[in-house]
Amino acid sequence: MSGPFYVRALARVACLSTLLVLTVTATQAHVGEHPSVHDTVSGALTRMASEMPMDQLRGLTRTQALAFLTDEERAILASEHLSFTVSSAVTVYVIHHAGLGDDPYWLADRDFAQTDMTVAIDGDSFDVWSKEFEPGLIGLGVNSLQGGYEHYAVALKPTGADATVAVSDLYPAYNEVGSAAIGAQPFVDRGDEIESLPDALVGATLIRTSRDDRNDGQLLNVFRFTDYPATGFPDQVVLTWSDDPKTTVTVQWRTSVDVERGVVSYARRRDHNAFTPGAPTTVSAGTVLLETPETVNDPVSNRHTAVLRGLEPGTAYVYTVGDGTPAATTEIAEFTTAPDGVVPFSFVYMGDAQNGLDRWGTLAHNAFRERPDAAFWVMAGDLVNRGNDRDDWDSFFHNAAGIYDRRALVPAIGNHENQGGHPTLYLDNFTLAQNGPEGVEPERAYSFTYSNALFVILDSNIDPAGQTEWLDARLAESDATWKFMVYHHPAYSSKPNRDNRSLRTLWGAIFDKYHVDMALQGHDHAYLRTHPMKGGEAVETPAEGTVYIVSVSGTKMYDQDDPDYEAFGMTNTATYQVLDIRISGNQMVYRAYDTDGDLRDELVIEK
Repeated sequence: MSGPFYVRALARVACLSTLLVLTVTATQAHVGEHPSVHDTVSGALTRMASEMPMDQLRGLTRTQALAFLTDEERAILASEHLSFTVSSAVTVYVIHHAGLGDDPYWLADRDFAQTDMTVAIDGDSFDVWSKEFEPGLIGLGVNSLQGGYEHYAVALKPTGADATVAVSDLYPAYNEVGSAAIGAQPFVDRGDEIESLPDALVGATLIRTSRDDRNDGQLLNVFRFTDYPATGFPDQVVLTWSDDPKTTVTVQWRTSVDVERGVVSYARRRDHNAFTPGAPTTVSAGTVLLETPETVNDPVSNRHTAVLRGLEPGTAYVYTVGDGTPAATTEIAEFTTAPDGVVPFSFVYMGDAQNGLDRWGTLAHNAFRERPDAAFWVMAGDLVNRGNDRDDWDSFFHNAAGIYDRRALVPAIGNHENQGGHPTLYLDNFTLAQNGPEGVEPERAYSFTYSNALFVILDSNIDPAGQTEWLDARLAESDATWKFMVYHHPAYSSKPNRDNRSLRTLWGAIFDKYHVDMALQGHDHAYLRTHPMKGGEAVETPAEGTVYIVSVSGTKMYDQDDPDYEAFGMTNTATYQVLDIRISGNQMVYRAYDTDGDLRDELVIEK
């Protein structure tokens, strides 16, 4: 790996290293003259990017990562992650997720022995490794090199029959000391409970660790490689609405960093044809550098965004994007603004794409071919599987090419967009309306009206209570005939043993109050249409209650049981839904189709 690309890749991984160091909080401050775990990991990643061939980075193994580390780095990662001082000799028990096997390396390297004991925590099995220590400072290593799974917890028992153990100098300081017991919580930042515990560990001193620290030592699966790197020609063109759909549209696209300028040229379709082309209007785009240093073969790109304003309602427009030169300008695409009055319209709704994005792309293109009249597309979260890995987003946009540059995308945030705790790339990729609740990050929840229908997009990943007052006000002020709610986690689940009671209780009551017609959801990866529901009970007709839908458009599938609220359900079936709003008779026709275009479910609601 050499040349200008290599220099950029190294620079961006170095940027990631700096970011990792800067995010260490005061309670994590490292004490000592040698590098901290965070510095050590960042330095190792930087050296890997500069010294390892691309093919090796793609398939990096734990053996290769360990061999790459210096003796000092191995020692730091084996002892500087968690430390504490004990007042007497103790046996240290590391309660370690069974899925990690012999990772981390330091358990065996430091002569910890795997016992025959196991612990169950929130349905997961944990092995127990032990070693005796004299009084004084004890340092333990990182959770793993591969990342994922759960963090370990630590139990301490004095080796003397009458001895007791006092723990001090706990680092990081946000960890806590407790007592090992059934029902105890082993993590300070999550409510998982110990479900089974060997008698030998009952009553032991428990060091409760931070689950968020489980990836502090991760060296594997950090580097990403996109199949669709940015070039000097625009791609990933997508339309959204960040303002009034009647008079505006927002255009976003991507280029390499070599293209520093973005331009949209547009005209009314009737003013621009092959025989008498009209002079287009030109709007300059805002350009933002998108840095994804872990995407080794394309760590930086430019995202361009332009809001077209002053458009005429209910009007078809043609447009191109580029840098203002003919060689880097896209072919003409078309969009239509929302109507000024009440007119019939249709829209497409899909649940999770997430996995198998090439197969999802086939379904999406089939839907676009069958229903080109659909005015816009709703996606109820989990558009991708790894929301902060850019290669997933590149695949999503590649497989949606030719659709979202012609029909506005209306997305909601799923849990997979929150990879790493925040939907950073989701918010970077889409410019959305900022008319959501106060106190909620802009663009996570928003609303708009189209013809005689109100659409409210909610974020079910965050506290639903923080959105209820805004939701109530938005519904109270609307005189729309049809009301649709869009969010990710189902109020009525299709997957067994799942329940989102707070959504059902808090939002469901507001849906009942204002008679929401449909809630469009995802997450459960099996198709479900409920009976009309009100107050948690099925009612006779949609005129009395809300119909809740769960659908999946990707390849990941779950089982389904037969809840009493189910009107129709099916498994192992990717679908897209088309909702036709008819003005004559105030009728809504809802249909679900599979990848082959076969009709799988249908519902007609009249008002």
